[in-house]
Amino acid sequence: MPIIQKHEHRILGLALIVLHLTLWLDSSALISRVLLLAHFALIILWQPFWYKNNTVELKSILYFTASVSIFIIFYNIWLMTLWQILLVSFLSGRDFFKFRSRLINIIAILFILLELFLVNTPQLFYVDNIMMSWDLLKLDNFFFYSLLIFPSLLLIFNENENLEVEHHVDFIHGFIFSLITIILILLTVILVYKGQIIYPLAIFQVSLGLALFILISSWVWLIWAGENNIEQLWIRHLLGVSNSVEHWLDDLAQPKSYKALTPQEFLQAGFEQLATLPWISGISWTSPYGEGMLGEQPRKNVTINAQSLDVTIYSHHHITGSHYFHIRLLIQLLEHFHQAKRREEAFSQQAHLKAIYETGAKLTHDIKNLLQTLHAISSAIEERPPAQFDDTQRLLQGQMPRLTQRLKRTLDKLQKPAAFSHSHIPLGLWWGNLKARYAKRHIQFEANIDDEAILIPEDLFDNATENLLQNAIMKRRREPNLHIEVFLHTNGQGLTLSISDNGSAVSPDIKQNLFEGPVTSQDGFGIGLYQVAKQMTHSGYSLQLAINEEGQVCFEVTSKD
Repeated sequence: MPIIQKHEHRILGLALIVLHLTLWLDSSALISRVLLLAHFALIILWQPFWYKNNTVELKSILYFTASVSIFIIFYNIWLMTLWQILLVSFLSGRDFFKFRSRLINIIAILFILLELFLVNTPQLFYVDNIMMSWDLLKLDNFFFYSLLIFPSLLLIFNENENLEVEHHVDFIHGFIFSLITIILILLTVILVYKGQIIYPLAIFQVSLGLALFILISSWVWLIWAGENNIEQLWIRHLLGVSNSVEHWLDDLAQPKSYKALTPQEFLQAGFEQLATLPWISGISWTSPYGEGMLGEQPRKNVTINAQSLDVTIYSHHHITGSHYFHIRLLIQLLEHFHQAKRREEAFSQQAHLKAIYETGAKLTHDIKNLLQTLHAISSAIEERPPAQFDDTQRLLQGQMPRLTQRLKRTLDKLQKPAAFSHSHIPLGLWWGNLKARYAKRHIQFEANIDDEAILIPEDLFDNATENLLQNAIMKRRREPNLHIEVFLHTNGQGLTLSISDNGSAVSPDIKQNLFEGPVTSQDGFGIGLYQVAKQMTHSGYSLQLAINEEGQVCFEVTSKD
């Protein structure tokens, strides 16, 4: 079937040539019926309804066989005229976007119309004044060979020109065009007999009058209906975009491609699906995540706004009203599902936070028991004479009471979060305690402090440094040669605390939501830095990922001016 689709226009050209030979030969001859049978065989190969599916229903085959049998057995000019009008209706209802495909369709329609006016109408209504004073035989030969030019043009089109195979057939367009053709033929015959004018002039006058009537009627409707242009009057009924919508939704909304995508990835996938439409050459958009671009940017474009999206569609051809409605519907659907994905992500984050908070409430009792044990150990260490201490015991004596105090403050925050306030200590004291806690973790500490008496919120800085240092230590397990450095700098303009390493960069997916919500974590809940950043916004400090490069990753805590 792909070969038939590739040469569809050539099969149509052969079918029209066989139809031309059938009409110009003697209808009583056997050869006419043989040619008509060949014509229908080519039509079966050409028409796009059956080869879209792998199977053909037996009922459809029987109906078509019965219809073809009637045409062949009772072959006459009336039946051939009916078939030509049906063929014109089908061809005029085909909705193409590419100019080359439209041109092929127009050539086929023009050829059948010329056959109707030059062959069928004179035979049906005995219009004999078409020839005037010309030689009948010479004129017949002229029409016979000149009309063959039209279907022959279809044979020379190259299939490599990317002709459209998938298209929509609009019944209303085809039906209206066939009715206009019938009216044109009947009015021409009436004008020939009543007006006693020659047949070619009658065709011209009726065509001109009918065209003026359509234009004037459309103009009147523009005034009353308030439309922007005539084209909108003729495409309002076009709802035949279901095929593209269904294919687009089927590709995009599959569980395997929908559930695993973030809102930004879903939006990107949706635009990539839209860019596959044959009449779209490029797409650019602005979304809450920034700007994006796919394909080319020719001059012809249309802009569509849909809630949080500003989308510009580019095309090498003029974007008609039907295609505008088509693409606007698809973009609105994309934005609808995108907003659903954002709500789904928000609900997921809320559920994550709720689970963490519920876990914290359950652990409050355990922390209380642990606090009692640590308090007993701290008391025993403080009561022991310092002369009996070695270095490790001195470290414990200095840090164990502080650990007990911090654990007590943590318990207070869990029990009464609204009533808790940060305690402030001198910067020099906090810096010394930090170095003591991580003295044997192979971390390099450097400082440039001009005033050690500066007061800082102890819990806030402890949370920030411990989250960042623990993440770096966990990272060192995956990258053994990781070097971790902590640098503290103060001057008259403010404070800067940086924690850096020479390992791999933070992945873009994690970086995007690093301080905006919970992130995927291999070693914890993925919520520590989010909570720290949230607390710092209300305390006069900020946390940011200052450098994120391969071989240099640096987080900074800075004081706001």
